[in-house]
Amino acid sequence: MTSVGNPIVVDWRTGAISNASPVERAGLTAMSIAARALAPVNSRGISYVAKLISKALPSQKDICLVMDEDLEFSFPYGDAYWSRLLQPLSLYEEEIEALLLTFVDLDYAFIDCGANYGYWSAKVTSRRFGKRQTAAVELDPVNFKRLRENAVLNDNRFICINRAVFDKDGEVLNFFGRKHEARSLVDQQVSGRALGDVETITLDKIIEEAGLEDHSNIILKLDVEGSEIEALKGASNLLQKDVLIIYEDHGADRSHSVSKYLSEECGMRLFGYNADRYFELGAVLELDGLKPDRRKGYDFFATQSRFWVDRLAGLVAGQTQTRDGGVAVAQ
Repeated sequence: MTSVGNPIVVDWRTGAISNASPVERAGLTAMSIAARALAPVNSRGISYVAKLISKALPSQKDICLVMDEDLEFSFPYGDAYWSRLLQPLSLYEEEIEALLLTFVDLDYAFIDCGANYGYWSAKVTSRRFGKRQTAAVELDPVNFKRLRENAVLNDNRFICINRAVFDKDGEVLNFFGRKHEARSLVDQQVSGRALGDVETITLDKIIEEAGLEDHSNIILKLDVEGSEIEALKGASNLLQKDVLIIYEDHGADRSHSVSKYLSEECGMRLFGYNADRYFELGAVLELDGLKPDRRKGYDFFATQSRFWVDRLAGLVAGQTQTRDGGVAVAQ
């Protein structure tokens, strides 16, 4: 692993803290307690708590979270989003974690659209997740700097691309978003105040630039904050491959537009994961009951590939009670 700067080091498994002053240690301990307390409510409120603690007990350092022998993830001290990981053994986006561990022995390439600081790219390229070839795409140049730092921290195991995924290549568009984890080409707040501009890239072009043309099996994580449908319109070549899409359908979208597009326009079957079990959606309207929280994004899986359908449908039909690190595994 390659050290970046002089960060505070936190062991994800035990919570042990090193290279921290007494003030920093007190702040991280308080954030860890808050993360644990707020985990049952989907970490709601962690942003406010992290900001308050970082003001009362400040630090200019980054945190390097050591998650495995070959997996580290860096973010700023007091980060309003990623401080949730300071709870030892915390799971983030459990549905994605379960899916990737279930398919750890399969050969695929991973495309991480909306990579932010590179959490999933760092994980998927680690030994525990199969060391898959990965391309990480992030539109915000500030986030992209963090993404590159995490790539370096993890021995440059994944490719980083600073573009916005869209239906055309080479356009220059504004991007928006009050929070770093929600940067978007769509002005969700209707503020009209752009943070900057970014060049667009299609999913087909990403495949080319990342050197993934020869991979027949692809897992695409598509979390681009409102531009999912436009992104899919630029994926005609990608969709000819055996592709499994991990996508977010937000609770505030009661029309379930992304799921509807994938099902009706792309002819894909939709799957989900909840309470340690996989399931298949029979109709998009079933999402009415699966997305109760209008402030939360929900992860689902979509594919028209026989390769992925057979495996997901097989999991639904014959799930085992075998456990491996808390995740049901396929046999």
